[in-house]
Amino acid sequence: MNSLSDNQVSIYEEPVQEKIRKFIKLESLLNKINYFKGKENKTENYISVLALTELYEILSRGDIKSELIREIENQYIYFKKIKEAPEAKADENKLNSVLEKQSMLLQLLHGLESNYLDYLEHDILFKTILKNSFTQLQPSSVDFWLSRDILIRETQIDLWLEPLQFIKRSIDFILEVIRKSGRFEDKMAEKGFFIERHNTQRNILLIRVTLTSDLYYYPQISVGKQRLTIMFMTKDDKNNLVPYQEDVTFILTTCSL
Repeated sequence: MNSLSDNQVSIYEEPVQEKIRKFIKLESLLNKINYFKGKENKTENYISVLALTELYEILSRGDIKSELIREIENQYIYFKKIKEAPEAKADENKLNSVLEKQSMLLQLLHGLESNYLDYLEHDILFKTILKNSFTQLQPSSVDFWLSRDILIRETQIDLWLEPLQFIKRSIDFILEVIRKSGRFEDKMAEKGFFIERHNTQRNILLIRVTLTSDLYYYPQISVGKQRLTIMFMTKDDKNNLVPYQEDVTFILTTCSL
């Protein structure tokens, strides 16, 4: 199964730590914004704006700048220790590249003002969309904006998004490092059930389960302090989710730093 291409597999992720869950949520919103912002259909295009309002609400409730700095600093310390080990000589160039990118991101984040969201606070159109994002009937001002040419709408979304690009750059890098830290292991779930003890000394951040994309079951992943449990589920003809009772082969990736 390790030889399958990306378009032949489905990857299911379960964050072990809450900060990783938040980063993946932000990653998902940013991907949605970027995917739909250039759609000519105004209904699809509006999905991008709604994702941006959700992103704004998450950012306004917490200090994402400090969270990103803390995580990148932790990763920097981790890779610095690896580089100092004698056996790391063969990977010195790769390690230097990672450390350099981390230093650049930290410099960028430390240089940001704490009021980086103020421009959205003072944007009347954005605040109108935000206030009415979950109402059944949009104000005429929003309908008017959605009736404009796609280039006008996309340009405006880009202007709203550009000052937040530091979040995408940081999260893309953080999650790439975490995902690449994992080791691929072929596993089997007997009668759809798998359980495995953790090495409690490892700082596990993320669990990934890879399956071929043509299958009709999915993993329900539970991560405790000492063990990992995966129950494969499917649905019956009444759309009830029920345990899958056959053996399942899959790739397990445990990501830790």
